[in-house]
Amino acid sequence: MNIIEATQSADLFAPWFRKRDTWEAWLTFLSALFGLPLTPEELEFYKSCTGRTEAPAGPLAEGWLICGRRAGKSFILALIAVFLACFRDYRAHLQPGERATIMVIACDRRQARVILRYIRGLLNGVPALKRLIERETAESFDLSGNVTIEVATTNFRTTRGYTLAAALCDEMAFWRSDDSFANPDAEILAALRPAMATIPGAMLLCASSPYARRGAL
Repeated sequence: MNIIEATQSADLFAPWFRKRDTWEAWLTFLSALFGLPLTPEELEFYKSCTGRTEAPAGPLAEGWLICGRRAGKSFILALIAVFLACFRDYRAHLQPGERATIMVIACDRRQARVILRYIRGLLNGVPALKRLIERETAESFDLSGNVTIEVATTNFRTTRGYTLAAALCDEMAFWRSDDSFANPDAEILAALRPAMATIPGAMLLCASSPYARRGAL
């Protein structure tokens, strides 16, 4: 099952997409991100947003997204995190005792709590996914299949040492970008990319509302 089919399933995420026409732009984005076929209308929308002339031939390893406030990006990041954790099997790429982590990184604790609530709602709101939860902490969910969803704030030291199946970075325009600060965005990205090297198809997604023309975004 792909992510669009999951949003259409009454047993999965369809209850969160009742007014489906209001989600058309996001559904097009998800189709492009995961390399799914685009309708002619979706392809035109994709072209208008990206300036590209052809749809992606397959899933993307990296995506950068700038959208307005209240556009729904935190929910979409949570949805992607839950989908990647629950609908993919990473065990063939893990050593004994190793876990694949889907890490969602927020700019501060308040934003981290928002995303965590979405993730908790998606997991607990679907009985089939709720059964996958082995352990829940204040900031993470350990799921069956040796996979963990973890929400963290910006710190390049705490992002090291993980095996990452995905890193989803929220409100990146508001991350520190000056080297005089303890956690510049470039340092965090430099810590994330090697952590994804051993998981085929690992995804880096950076999303933010616009702020200033500086930093990685």
